[in-house]
Amino acid sequence: MSKHILLIEDFPVIQHLYADHLQRNGFEVDVAPDGKQALELVQTKTYDFILVDLLLPNVNGIEFLEQFTNRPPTTKVIVLSDFNEPHTVEKAHNLGIAAYLIKAENTPSELLEKLNAMEAPAA
Repeated sequence: MSKHILLIEDFPVIQHLYADHLQRNGFEVDVAPDGKQALELVQTKTYDFILVDLLLPNVNGIEFLEQFTNRPPTTKVIVLSDFNEPHTVEKAHNLGIAAYLIKAENTPSELLEKLNAMEAPAA
């Protein structure tokens, strides 16, 4: 059974890069270009992973995290951004994210490895 991912990213090239790689590796991927559309999607569908950029139009990544309060406990939210300001990183962790990854430091293959490690059962 494939895993479902919501990718919240406003830059089309990055959307395609990550979505294509994840789909080729067995994930079902929905893409939202901003936090507002993402909030609508999470009302109708449950995701195994949510990958959220922080610098988004309409509703930014932190606002998305603040408003996504009825998150299922099985959904892992991962910030995938190049914005790395310490206060924002701390705030995102306080809002319950599973990881904070810097896009420039994580290729799609490295992201895939991290997602697979997160879903592996604990030994």
